[in-house]
This record gives sequence, structure tokens and C-alpha cells, in this order.
Amino acid sequence: MKKLFSILIAAGLLLTSCKDEVLDQVPQGALAEGVEVDEQIMDNLITAAYSSLTARFINLHHVTFQGPTTNWIADVRSDDAYKGGGGIVDQVPIHQAETYVLNPTNDLAFNKWLNLTWAIARTNVAIGNLQVYENANYPTTTRMAEMRFLRAHFHFDLVRNFGNVPWLDEEVLGSEASNTEYTKQEILELIEADMQYAFENLPEEQEEIGRVNKYTAAAYMAKVLVEQQKWSEVPKYTDFVINSGKYALLDEFEDLASLDFENSEEIVFTVQFAKTENLDLGHNIGNILNVTFSNAYPGGDDFYLASQNLVNAFKTDAAGLPVFEGFDNAPHATGASYNGPVDPRVDFSVGRNNIPWKQSGVYTFAEWGRSNDYPYNYSSKKHLIDANDPRLHDGLPWAASGLNYAIIRYAEVLLWKAEALIEGNIDLEEARNLINEVRARAKNSTYVRTLDGVSEAANYQIDLYPATGWTQDYARQALRRERRLELAMEGHRMFDLNRWGITAQTINEYLKDEFEVTPYLEGVTFEGGTHEYYPIPQAEIDKNPGLYKQNSGY
Repeated sequence: MKKLFSILIAAGLLLTSCKDEVLDQVPQGALAEGVEVDEQIMDNLITAAYSSLTARFINLHHVTFQGPTTNWIADVRSDDAYKGGGGIVDQVPIHQAETYVLNPTNDLAFNKWLNLTWAIARTNVAIGNLQVYENANYPTTTRMAEMRFLRAHFHFDLVRNFGNVPWLDEEVLGSEASNTEYTKQEILELIEADMQYAFENLPEEQEEIGRVNKYTAAAYMAKVLVEQQKWSEVPKYTDFVINSGKYALLDEFEDLASLDFENSEEIVFTVQFAKTENLDLGHNIGNILNVTFSNAYPGGDDFYLASQNLVNAFKTDAAGLPVFEGFDNAPHATGASYNGPVDPRVDFSVGRNNIPWKQSGVYTFAEWGRSNDYPYNYSSKKHLIDANDPRLHDGLPWAASGLNYAIIRYAEVLLWKAEALIEGNIDLEEARNLINEVRARAKNSTYVRTLDGVSEAANYQIDLYPATGWTQDYARQALRRERRLELAMEGHRMFDLNRWGITAQTINEYLKDEFEVTPYLEGVTFEGGTHEYYPIPQAEIDKNPGLYKQNSGY
């Protein structure tokens, strides 16, 4: 049996009151000067780099909550989610992100930047020591490939969130880095080079669960190529994963949020979390407050709520296909009282009125809603295990568990290939088949039922796209909606809108209608060319005068 590779650490650094002091600290996992590296130390450096995936560097939960590896706050910046919580005055920095009034001193930008640059620093410490470590029995090439994979991943997250970023490698000190040395495209090419090295040098299988392998690198390479719109190059890497026979869609969509399937054949790259009595930091702490406010769990703060627009996007027509025009019009798909057809994935993704909450019972908005600022309180389901699961943590952090966070799952690999085939006008029919493969899993899954089990909990209708009318324009529309539905509340939406070049158009259209159910959004506007990215943290600019340029509009 494979060992579970522990990527967790129990210690972190204390947050000081001054951001400059935090930036000056050496992240846990760095090597003290003069220490001779042996095999145990080398393993510890590798583990420290992997542990960075949890975004746990500092011993205060809010730092991980505001700069999470799950990128749930990116969803809040899109048309998919509200901040939630105790109203607009609760966690003001996130409310500022949601309403596009961020400034360079916002804690969100600082914490996300800090988590990612410290993660990169850890990988570089490991890389630098691997370059000089002499041990013929040590898997140096494999570990180097793992570290370059992680360095590429953290840079990719950094560039998608901030746009203009530095390239930080083992030869560049943080005090010498600049975000003007390379363009965004050049950063993506450096990321691609690291990922290509990983693909060429990683084994197809690893002895320990949690370590990345050649298929992980292939999938991530496809992700990087899709970001750059290198459509003709994408199928080489997606096919490597698809044709391996090692990955497949789970039979049941709901099992994606089950501890029993968190390392299943659908999972290509995941953050390994754990729940133990003595390792509080092993929990998925980035979701510490994202728990429905109800008596289903020991407690909850009701952050990360699905928008009405997202819920309405699950509406289907009588044929079981998405409604593209006018889907956001009333009546809204609020829950059991809505009789129109909906895609069954909606009730595996968010909590709706009088629809059973997993297996725990029916909870109305009044029972879980924490604030009248959010009239429909569609709580996120995907990051929570069932309230009756004995593996649920009892008490703070609310509803914490060892449920992993999947950064890449097989469904997305299929959709990346479909997107490349559509945008490159390479093979529209194969793209249709790939999208339909994802939809078929949803269609054939067991649907949510009423508590008595007598009937389905809502009017679920979903079917496959026919060949008739499958033009490139329609295929593009179908692909983009499929990503939104399949990956809802998984932290992808904002990045999708950005790479499609439709963020300002989509969000401003969303804001025109959404304020009718969420009044605090009235008058909010999204400024294209600015709000796609976080501002560069002012603390970083002040710490390194002349090396960092602020993003446009901030």
C-alpha cells in the first residue's frame, strides 16, 4: 500500500504588526547558514515546499483565510459568489474585493502575495540544495522535477492573481527581484519551461500519495498552454493523461466532496489535508469560516455564498440543455419552490431553500442565513463533508476536516482539450464528445432526493448536446457554460473570465441585475484593465523602492 506523503507542518511564523517585518522574515522551511545537508534535511526541505500548498505560514488563521490556496476569494471577485458572513461590515477587505474598491494596502492582496512568494522561496531553497547535494542513492532528478513543478505552480497562481510579477528562482534574492524585468507572457514562458522539465523528468507513478507525477505535470502543462492560447499544443498533454487509462470521472458527482474519494481516479493534482487530534493546522483551514450558518454543523460563519446569477445559470430547457439567453431573469431558481428544470449539479454545489443539505436534513434560508445582506444565502457545499460524518472536526475550526482540495481534476482535463479543439477550430465534433462526457456523468449520477426518498428534490433535467447546430460559436458558448457549472465554487471563474477577455463585459452585465436581490451591489462597477488583478502590495513596493511598479489603475 502506498504511504500517504505528509505535506503538513505543525509550526508557523508569528504575524507581526508591521507588514515590512513580515516580508523580511525567512519562511519556515529555509535552511540556516552553515548547516550541512544530509538526507533527512533534504527530505525536510522537500516536505516544507510541498506544505506550502496549504498556504499555512503564519500562526493566525485569517492570513490563510484571506490568502487561501483554494482561491475562493477570486470567485467572490467574479459573478459566481458573494462574500457572505455577517454582512458587508464583516471581513471588510473581502467586501472591498467584492465591490472593486481594492487599494494597495488591502490585506487580501498582501496575504495572497505573502503566501505565494514564501512558497516560491521554499521551493528555491530545496532546488538550490538539490543542485549541490551529493548522494548517489538519493532520487535527486525526481525531487528536482517535483520542486520545479511546485515553483511553476506557485508562480502561475501569482501571475493570475497579480498580473505583473517577478520571476523568483534559486539565483534571485527577494530583495533584488522586480516585477518590471519580465512581461506577463515572459513569466508564463518561464513557468512553461519549469513545467516541461517536470514533465520530462517525473516518473509516471510515485510511491507516496501526494507527490506529483508525470501525468500531473502533463495536465498542468495543458493548463499553462490554455492560458497562453497555444491551442495546437494542448492536445499533446491532455491526450497523455486521457490515453493513460489511469484517470476517469467518478460515477457520482457528489463523491467529489467525500473523504472516501479524495484521492480517486478523478484527481490529478490535489492539496493533501489531514485531520488529527494534535494537528489543527492539517485541516483545510482556508475554509475555516465558509460553513453554512445552521444547526447542521457545530457552528459556521456563512462566508462564500453562491450568487443568484450562478444559481440561475443551472437552469435548463425542456431538452435538458443550458438556457443561454435570459437565464438570469425571474423567477429565480431559489430552491424547491422553483418548478423549472435545473441541472442536477446545482444541488451538489450549493445549498438551496428546502433542498436536503447533503444527508443532514432540509434547512431553510432563515435557519442558515446569517445576514439579510444576502437574501438567498446559497451556501457552498463542495468543500464540506456531511455534517453526520464522524470524521468531521468538532468545534473550531468550524466543520474542518481532512477533505483535500483538488487543484486539477480529470473533468477539467477533458474540458481543456475541448476548449483547444474549439478555439483552434481543430475538431468541433471531438470537442462536443468531450463536453458530453462530462455532462453524461452528471446525467447518470444519483440525484438529490427528498428526505423521505420518494421523489427527486427538484425538477432535474440534463442531456447531451446534439450534433445539430454545433457551430464554433455555439460550441464556445457551451464550453464556457460547462466550465461554470462543472467547476462551480471551486475557485476558477475569475481566471476563466480573464483569459477569455470578457471580464469587464460579463461582470458589469451581472451587476446590472444582481443588485435587485443583493442591494449593496447597486452602483458598483468593474473597471476593465484594472480590476482583473489585485494591486501589488504597497508593503512590497515600499520595501524595494524602484523595483516594483504598481498595476494600472491602483
